[in-house]
Amino acid sequence: MPHSHVQQKVVGIIGSGLVGEKPFDRRSWSGLSYFFFTECERQGILHRAIGADLSRASRATFMALNFSPNRRRWQTAYYTDPRYRQALTREVSRQLRPDDFEHPFLQIGAMFDAPSLAVNGRPCFSYHDGNMAYMNRSPYAVKGLRPKAVERGLAFERRVYHGLTTIFTMSEDLRQSFIDDFDVPPERVKAVGAGMNLERLPEYLPNKDYSRRHVLFIGVDFERKGGWEVLRAFKNVRDRLPDAQLHIVGPNGLQIPPELTAGVQYHGFLRKWDAHDVATLDRLFRESSLFVMPSRYEPFGVAPLEAMIHQLPCVVTNDWGLKETVLEGETGGLVECGNIDDLTAKLLQFLSDPDRLRRMGDRGRVRALEFTWERVVGRMKSHIETVIH
Repeated sequence: MPHSHVQQKVVGIIGSGLVGEKPFDRRSWSGLSYFFFTECERQGILHRAIGADLSRASRATFMALNFSPNRRRWQTAYYTDPRYRQALTREVSRQLRPDDFEHPFLQIGAMFDAPSLAVNGRPCFSYHDGNMAYMNRSPYAVKGLRPKAVERGLAFERRVYHGLTTIFTMSEDLRQSFIDDFDVPPERVKAVGAGMNLERLPEYLPNKDYSRRHVLFIGVDFERKGGWEVLRAFKNVRDRLPDAQLHIVGPNGLQIPPELTAGVQYHGFLRKWDAHDVATLDRLFRESSLFVMPSRYEPFGVAPLEAMIHQLPCVVTNDWGLKETVLEGETGGLVECGNIDDLTAKLLQFLSDPDRLRRMGDRGRVRALEFTWERVVGRMKSHIETVIH
């Protein structure tokens, strides 16, 4: 018997201090959660969305169990500890209402084990921008973790993935990781993309000026997004193009060494829910000619899409999901991870050719329109309805 229409709606679940516990908070999951769940609601596939995290006392316990003098190692050990994730699963269970069990679950990431909570064979889905194995292979992987702890973390994720009906990923590259690293059958992993975190799409600018050699970098996680590489490469660019300007958005409290400040304007963190900050960001997109984000690890990368919809060609790392959205020579350029000379050469090449920037900017806008939340959720909806029926 096919399920009724009401049963086609999913219970969205998000949680942990890593991604946030409020589904409709614009800060959760780097802003994706609000736009994703809002679109799920608009398309009629969301029963409700819930979030969970542990109490302060419980968090303190798990932090003590995973203590390390290295802050990144400490944080990673804490969040990948299966004991923390099992406790979070119990907290998710306490948030569920009786009527939730009449619907499939859709969890964000693998911070908890929603399949273990489902009853009567209800389908369970998940949506991911990464996984533990994917991160551990990157140049930004945390060093010095205890091997047994890594094994236990990977085993937890493997159990979750094999309990899911379908895993939705943001990129094809990540999809392949679930197949290769966790032995998930290929037919149970679907790449659906991700959308832009914009309230409205900007209008096309037919007369955008690409003669201004203004470069835009956006990234709260400055080191992971390749911010230091950008500053060093830009110093080389300024030696050749003294009128070039670099605008940095994202990190709070960034201290730029004096020798790297020439031509650099630091705008700090700009909030997309603040009208003044949005106006500043819109101006930067409008007045810049090129976007750069040579990340050391970037499972997908929404920021380049937001730049492309503003007609900005992008220079990004030739890896992960980035190479699926930014196409070499068509919508921007790809550079080797951590290679300052490669990055310098690409920036000089593009900034010296405004006509090429214009052509790539126009193509980039068309490319970005393939990655709206409406399309992403539509792909999910189609698949979920097929599975449920």
